[in-house]
Amino acid sequence: MGFYSEKVVAHFKEPRNVGILDDADGIGEIGDPTCGDFMRVFIKVDENVIKDVKYQIRGCPASIAVASAEH
Repeated sequence: MGFYSEKVVAHFKEPRNVGILDDADGIGEIGDPTCGDFMRVFIKVDENVIKDVKYQIRGCPASIAVASAEH
């Protein structure tokens, strides 16, 4: 993984916020059939405030790292 930064490699090796919210208020899915990347996002909202977000992802190292990165 020589062409990825240390931060990208860290998010790929130990992704943050991965999981499923069984009581999610919303679920979104996105994918790209040409490359095989697929992501499902779960969101929990209380009184119009986001309380929790989790995701599942299948894809290349860059996709996994980007999904993990906090904004």
